[in-house]
Amino acid sequence: MIEKEAINFVVPGTKGYNEGFCADTTAAIIRKEKPMLTFVHFSEPDNTGHGIGHHTPAYYAELEKLDIRIGKILAAVKAAGIEKETVIILSADHGGVGKGHGGKSLAEVEIPWIASGAGVVPNHEIKGVTITYDTAATIAWLLGLKEPQSWRGKPVFEAFKQ
Repeated sequence: MIEKEAINFVVPGTKGYNEGFCADTTAAIIRKEKPMLTFVHFSEPDNTGHGIGHHTPAYYAELEKLDIRIGKILAAVKAAGIEKETVIILSADHGGVGKGHGGKSLAEVEIPWIASGAGVVPNHEIKGVTITYDTAATIAWLLGLKEPQSWRGKPVFEAFKQ
């Protein structure tokens, strides 16, 4: 979906890679480079959800670790001095039941979608329906890009001051 020449840094993950390393590396790049766009994919708690089960003590323990990793990235944004021009979007690709997903139950399709930062309405609960595809559309809108007609997602305007 993006030309490789447009990407400055790629920190590839490999099976069994250390997610703490991923957060630390992302934070270091943000502090030094102040990138216009950063995408970070953490495989936890998804791996635990599929391996041990969603909504288990192990799953929630991974969420606590994820919170620490996100905190490192937020601290790096602040240390880089770009917090007043940065939007952070935190989301997931799916929910889960047992060790799986893909059904139509609310537990499987409901995801967190949290936006914070420049232009975001503070402490606002989004009332409209938001789907995974809306994340890319929102990012494109924030960057002033025209989304392709074939995209299903729409920008989550409700989350932003208009």
